[in-house]
Amino acid sequence: MSIAGFYSSRQYKETQRSKTKAAWERGSFDFLYKRNYRVCARAECGIKFEVSASNPKKYCSSSCCAKVSNRARGSLSVETKKKIAVAMTGKHSLYKGVIKIPRVEVICNNPACGKRFSIERWKTTKFCSIACSMHVIGGRPTSPKAARAKAGIRTDVSRTIYFYSRWEANMARLFNYFSIEWVHQPRTFILGNHTYTPDFYLPQYDIYVEVKNFMNEYSANRDLKFRSLFSNLKLEFILKEDYVELERIFSARISNWEYKNSKFKFIESGDEWPHNK
Repeated sequence: MSIAGFYSSRQYKETQRSKTKAAWERGSFDFLYKRNYRVCARAECGIKFEVSASNPKKYCSSSCCAKVSNRARGSLSVETKKKIAVAMTGKHSLYKGVIKIPRVEVICNNPACGKRFSIERWKTTKFCSIACSMHVIGGRPTSPKAARAKAGIRTDVSRTIYFYSRWEANMARLFNYFSIEWVHQPRTFILGNHTYTPDFYLPQYDIYVEVKNFMNEYSANRDLKFRSLFSNLKLEFILKEDYVELERIFSARISNWEYKNSKFKFIESGDEWPHNK
């Protein structure tokens, strides 16, 4: 058997599979996904940041690193500053005037504009300006640009995820309460001239979850288009009546639950994720 044939054989692949599985079980690859929380080494800072276990990073930012390094090095002498100034005088980019960036001409996707503008050929820009983007995207009720809810980071849920409403943050808390693995806005689907990004993905159930206050005509049409184009994917909606019922039952049990001007009566029921019923 040739070398290429050996590495393509089923026996070799099964052997490598079993070795890799055993290595995962031993924890040999834990460094790939485990995260550490550290405190910035600059005494005046004290910011906590998240890094991989193998990352030697000590400072939360390059700014803090520079402040510590410059302090230890001391100020530069006048002679050194002059040398640096002379060395930098008249320096030009090595590629200036040599590389010509290929560009293509596109038409602004705002029907009221129609302006032609050029972009780099690898870019996917659809609008000539932010104003045109807001004119089209900002008017959609599901767009983050049009959100009127309380948006921001909830540190009790995650220090990095930006939730666009209280409802989204509360659903993440509910998933955590039932120890359900979730991913926030995992994927953006292309639906012709529109895009769609579900709020959550639950890997354990292989299902996408969208939290919505109500279904208007735009949302309903988009849902039909999504289901026709991606019929192999599962998508469930948590509408207002579903959310209110979940809030009524679990808001008293889950710490930091967000709600406004509402009082909820604690109701005894089995602690079972409703999806399993």
